[in-house]
Amino acid sequence: MARRFRFQLETLLRVRELRQREAERRLAARQADLVRLDHLRDETAREVSVCQERLRERQAGKIDPRDLTARQAWIVHLRRCLASAEQQRAALQQELRDLRQNVQVARTQTRMLEKLRARRKDEHRRTVNHQQQNATEEVARQLHIRRTDASASA
Repeated sequence: MARRFRFQLETLLRVRELRQREAERRLAARQADLVRLDHLRDETAREVSVCQERLRERQAGKIDPRDLTARQAWIVHLRRCLASAEQQRAALQQELRDLRQNVQVARTQTRMLEKLRARRKDEHRRTVNHQQQNATEEVARQLHIRRTDASASA
């Protein structure tokens, strides 16, 4: 009876699959961070527009210098936040490129081992089939020898 197929590098394959899943998880988390950052940037840009519109509306009537200064300072603060968000976004996009490359490398390493396992499994199957065929031929040969011996002695 032939032994079952056992891939010698199965542990390494599991480690590579784990690394691939971890790399994909890190990539997904950073992509979610990018989406959150974009949402925050859009909200801040809307708030800047709303504040500027309110400032224009207030300028039509009596102007309070302290209120005007405070609103302008708030708008400047929001614009600085936008600029900071753009810098963070650029850094995050670079990190995403690196993470995508890591995921690709991990996928390649995993696929390489999976293909090796498939080739070795096919080799094992062919070897087992060949051994079974040889055993069947040996039994048939033995039966033939017995029959010819039995018919020769009879």
